[in-house]
Amino acid sequence: VFDSFDLPNLRIFQEQVAAFKEMLAFATPDEAQRQDVDFLLALGEIFTLVVYAQLILENAREYSVGDDLLDQVFDFMVRDFSRHALNIYSKPISKAKQIEYCLRMIRKPAVDQDRFDRIWNEQVHVLKDAYEMNP
Repeated sequence: VFDSFDLPNLRIFQEQVAAFKEMLAFATPDEAQRQDVDFLLALGEIFTLVVYAQLILENAREYSVGDDLLDQVFDFMVRDFSRHALNIYSKPISKAKQIEYCLRMIRKPAVDQDRFDRIWNEQVHVLKDAYEMNP
């Protein structure tokens, strides 16, 4: 499903995922890291992002989610992925090879101010005052 879309931030996300997969294959957590809950949680956060990305993409066409919105969603997913990779990178228990992979995972999203403005103006701001709290 990842290959059925061609969006700048999705491509960056796919590169991050590829580096993560390589890290899990070639720089697997050692015994001490497998006992470190905080280390495992950081890995789990990244894994969860991959699963959510798959679910978002599987449903994007069915719910007519446009490319602008999808790319904006992956903007934050690239940033979250980078944040969790930085978390692993900065752990004292991280090994040199894992740090190398983390550096490949830390990426900046493709910023597109026009896309952001379109999403804001056409899909977010138009909902202003559309919902009211029950008294």
